[in-house]
Amino acid sequence: MIQIFAIFALLLFLIFIGFPIFIALITTTATFMFIMDLPFNLIVIKMFGSVNAFSLMAIPFFIIAGNIMNKADITDKIVNLSDSLVGQFKGGLGHVNILASMFFGGIQGSGIADASAIGGMLIPAMEKQGYETDYAVAVTAGSSMLSPIIPPSIAMILYSFYTEIPVSKLFLGGIIPGIIIAILMMGVNRWEYSKRKYNIPTHKFSLKKMLSSLKNSIGALMMPLIIIVGIVSGIVTATEAGVIAIAYGLLYGFVFTKKLKLSDIPDILIQSAITTAVVMITISAAGALSNVLVRMRFQNSVASFIVNVIGNKYFGTLFLMLVIMILGMFLDPTVLIAMLSTTILTIGNQFGFDPVFYGVILVILMQVGAITPPVGSFLFVSCGVAKIPIDKVVKPLIPYICSVVFIVLISFFVPNLITFLPNLIK
Repeated sequence: MIQIFAIFALLLFLIFIGFPIFIALITTTATFMFIMDLPFNLIVIKMFGSVNAFSLMAIPFFIIAGNIMNKADITDKIVNLSDSLVGQFKGGLGHVNILASMFFGGIQGSGIADASAIGGMLIPAMEKQGYETDYAVAVTAGSSMLSPIIPPSIAMILYSFYTEIPVSKLFLGGIIPGIIIAILMMGVNRWEYSKRKYNIPTHKFSLKKMLSSLKNSIGALMMPLIIIVGIVSGIVTATEAGVIAIAYGLLYGFVFTKKLKLSDIPDILIQSAITTAVVMITISAAGALSNVLVRMRFQNSVASFIVNVIGNKYFGTLFLMLVIMILGMFLDPTVLIAMLSTTILTIGNQFGFDPVFYGVILVILMQVGAITPPVGSFLFVSCGVAKIPIDKVVKPLIPYICSVVFIVLISFFVPNLITFLPNLIK
């Protein structure tokens, strides 16, 4: 147990002094492999093995598809549609930010891409209208959590890879809680709007504008529908759906919007390669460290303590949630999924929970770490767009974090929020 604490202490120390997460993971792994007298070539073997899987090919394909859609001006269309639907309410652009993130999640599946694309457009617009910068960033970072929840979700693909739970069921399980979280966040936005005593003019609802925006956006909104129907029906795997998404994105950009040019393709591939490399190197490094933790029986110790010592399935799950939230303050959701997925599955099965239900709520909870310092990747991107220190945004973010935790807790009393749609398929 002392060695396990030492692993996390070293890992967190390296992150705090500025090491990139994957370097911190590899350095920690190498240090304890030396202490345990394990061969260093095991690091390479485990890193390669962690990403050597056909199912993980879905990640770069969805990243490429999302970048293609961005070049096709999808962000503008999504924002315009969201504005036509909710822009007339008090807190208008805050509502637009949240709804646009929900739509964007159905196309990209990445919170970082959401924070960059939506934030880059709406943070300056919110500031111009009179919203304070810290609040505009808080709304953007908070709502970016919707992208890994609404399918197609890279986080769900990863969880499916580690647990072998059908990704189609995980995708469907995220839809209803994702929508409810978005509605709750809009409620938080409206409350903050009044609390801060904003009085920002809004436009009147226009059916004509809404129909026009819907017409312009329908091609983009078809992408998530094609992906989900294809996967759920069993016609294609998640990886094959990613290829179809790329083909559809090219068709949409070249033929429908005509905004995409051949000269854009190299930049799309380069940006997609960079994003994919960051994700994959983190997964591979986390896989190597996870192997060290397995040898120290960390996952077994956690599962045994929760199941055998705590015993009660609700108190045990609350303890697991607390552990995930604490670790999430320092570790990226990708790392948490790599290290804890099989443990989560084991604990859920021991307590008699539906594996889809248990997996979805804890994957959702893991995203909280992406908007909490010091390693909140969605938060870093949002603050970078606005050029504001992270500490200025933490306080206004708290209600958005609470809204996610609240829905996770409510799901235990109303599990059908998650299981209803997955139970419709075999």
